Amino acid sequence: MEGGERAELRRLMARLADGDRAAFGPAFALLWPRLRAFAARYVAVADAEDAAQAALLRVFSRASEYDPERDALAWALGIAAWECRTLRRKRERRREDDVPPPDRPDPGQGPEEAVIARDLSAAAEAVLGTLRPNDVETITAAAAGSGKLRGATFRKRLSRALGRLRIAWRARHGSR
Repeated sequence: MEGGERAELRRLMARLADGDRAAFGPAFALLWPRLRAFAARYVAVADAEDAAQAALLRVFSRASEYDPERDALAWALGIAAWECRTLRRKRERRREDDVPPPDRPDPGQGPEEAVIARDLSAAAEAVLGTLRPNDVETITAAAAGSGKLRGATFRKRLSRALGRLRIAWRARHGSR
């Protein structure tokens, strides 16, 4: 941070200490990138923004305690260092390792798609329940990729079973 920005931050923090709320926005704009970068060096990357946010909350909640004779950036960085230390100790107490976040679901399948897939599966099972056991066994073996039945006989049985499945599906759910 350059000398001019430091002096501006000191002036803004003095205004905040006096209760001038209009100084909040510019002070935030000066502090946020510096506190975030500072926190990123001392805690895990996933926790850096949380530590920086906690530090900013603490800085602004304690703005009335700020001494205008002190360097505002050093004061804010001291609070950020304390927040980083607290976050690391909390993690150690819980014996948490830097566990990667859980895998996110496929962005292509949201809740609606999951419900649609579940309903479609239930409809298919209902239609399969109307078929002969031999047809269900053939379709299930083909879906599972079972090597149990091979050759022309299996392909013909599968073709007939799928034909009966289509007829049952159309009878139950329409012409789709």
